[in-house]
Parts: sequence; C-alpha cells; structure tokens
Amino acid sequence: MMDDARTEEKKKGLPRGSQIGEHRHRLVRAGIMVLAVTVLSVVSVGVTLADDQPLPSMTVGYQNGTITAIYEKTLDIDGRTYWLVPDVVMLDGHGRMMDPGRLVVTAEVKFHVTKEQNNKIDKMIVTLPR
Repeated sequence: MMDDARTEEKKKGLPRGSQIGEHRHRLVRAGIMVLAVTVLSVVSVGVTLADDQPLPSMTVGYQNGTITAIYEKTLDIDGRTYWLVPDVVMLDGHGRMMDPGRLVVTAEVKFHVTKEQNNKIDKMIVTLPR
C-alpha cells in the first residue's frame, strides 16, 4: 500500500509531503490576511474617532455655546448677539469647511472672536444636531 502511494506521488511529479506544505502555505496566507484586516480596522476606527473631535490645541481661546437665534447679519449664541466677519472660517465637526447657510438653532459651537472686537466671530467650529 505504501509503495502504491509513493509510486502515485512520483507519477504526479509531486515530492512527498508537498500537499501538507501547500496546506500550511494557505493557512499562513489566511492568517496574514486576517491580521492585515484587523490592523486596518483598528487604524481606521482610530482615525475616525480622532476626526470627530477638534484637537484641543486647535480650540485654545475658543468659547463654547449653543446657537439660540439666527438673523440676517448676526446670530445669537447663548442669548448674546455676535457678527460674523466677512471671511469667517467655519468648520463642521469633522474639520471640513462649512457654509454659514447651514447654521441652525440649537447647533453647538466653539467660536473665536477677533482681538479688536469681542462681538465679531472670525473662526467657528459647528456641531449640527443629529
């Protein structure tokens, strides 16, 4: 019986044990793929979580508040009226540029006022309600 198996392997041109080696090779490749997918998933989740919150150093000197009213040229944050400078930098919660037309009452904001006048906003990060 053993001789028959060896003869059969020789006829196929396969050295002994090659089938086991091929099986191991496939297992190693599958393991590497699983590891790569896991690492990429963890890295991806880490980036997403970090993008949701502005960096603390980025918001030094910013005030927090909630938009309580929106008018044609001004807006109220926690009942106090502020103007937006013409070239205001407005970002959404993910750090992307945002159009002032998307502002809504109840949006949470972090804002920076100009040095010259404390009622003019030059930078703002807006978190829209979900």
